[in-house]
Order: sequence, then C-alpha cells, then structure tokens
Amino acid sequence: MLSEASEAIVADADVEQVICRHLAEGVQADAAVCFVPGADGGRVLGGHPDRTIASVLAQSLDDADFASASQAPLQVRAVGLGHVLVVAPPLLELAEDGTERRALAFSRADGFDEAGVLLLHEAIPPLTALMPHAIAVTERREKARAGRDAAREFGLTGRELEVLELLAQGLLATSIASRLSLSPRTVHKHLGNIYDKLGVHDRLVAVSLARGRGLVAA
Repeated sequence: MLSEASEAIVADADVEQVICRHLAEGVQADAAVCFVPGADGGRVLGGHPDRTIASVLAQSLDDADFASASQAPLQVRAVGLGHVLVVAPPLLELAEDGTERRALAFSRADGFDEAGVLLLHEAIPPLTALMPHAIAVTERREKARAGRDAAREFGLTGRELEVLELLAQGLLATSIASRLSLSPRTVHKHLGNIYDKLGVHDRLVAVSLARGRGLVAA
C-alpha cells in the first residue's frame, strides 16, 4: 500500500482510493469507504467495490464516535451491512487550519477476525503519516477540476488559459509572447478574447476573477 500510495502522491492521483482498496483487500471486506464524516454520510472520497455501496456504508455511520477511532479500530454493527470497523487517523493540524477529518470504514457480513482488526490497528501510524499528503493531493485535484469546469463555463480555450496564467504571474504582453513563441499582436488578441469572455475590462480584475474561480493558481 505504501509504495502505490507514494506513487499516487507523486502523480497527483487518487491516493485515498488506493488506500481504501488496499486495506479493503487486506481485511477481506465486503465493502469499504474513505470519507469525510458529516451529515447524510459526509463526502465520499473513495470506495470499494464501488462508490454506491461505499456511500451506503458511510451513511450508516452518522453517529459513530470518530475521535475514538483515531487510536484503535472502532467496531460497530450497521444494520444490513453486518460488522463494521472504522479507523480515523489523527490529523495533528486539524484544529489549526480547519482540515476535515478523514475516516475509513470496512464492512463484512460475517465479521472480522482478529488478524483483520490487528491489520487496521497497525495501519493507523502509516495512515497518520500518509493522510496529510493524500489530503493535499485531493485538494489540488479538486482545484484543478474546478478550474476546468470554470474554463468550460467561460468558454476559454487552452491557449487563452496559458495566456491568463502568465498574466496572473505578472508578465506583460511582450513577455507572454516571448514565453509562448507568439507575436505580441496575437497575445493582445488573446487578451481581448479573455476579457470579453470573463466580462471584464482590465488585467487586474481579470486576474482577480480568475484566481477566485480557480482558473489560475492563487
């Protein structure tokens, strides 16, 4: 798990899904979910064997004591899902920056053996080390997805996004042209299109709006 999770972190891939799948296979769970606890099941980040079943599992744990699951697996019984084991690795920075707690839950109709419980107990320290990196990757992926959605909403082309990103970095049209191997006239044309699509009239407002909507890095 550690090797594949580390590779996923480097690649900005779905780390939490990797963690969820590996641990589910390790304890031979019927279903598993990695999620942010909250009302109505919170927010599902990864699931096994699929997200639909994972969502049902998360919703069954609305009243679970996730703080108790930070040091040892919490065993509960969810109606219709059999026995459930929950782990919620502690996040040391939780109180400082408002990072949302992550939890993992695993269900098995006929219960878990001692080896399965022990595996999850021993997984808590590496999960505690991995989870901040997984959270950072998830946040980057979500920001990138929001940026792509915003780009589609405004009808920006790939080249216009490149120009906008360099504009946000403080480059002038001549420098943008040099960086992208374009003529200054072409860059000014792209800038005009960008301003029209964003509904603005100057670079400061364009950059501010672009950062707010995730079109460029803040």
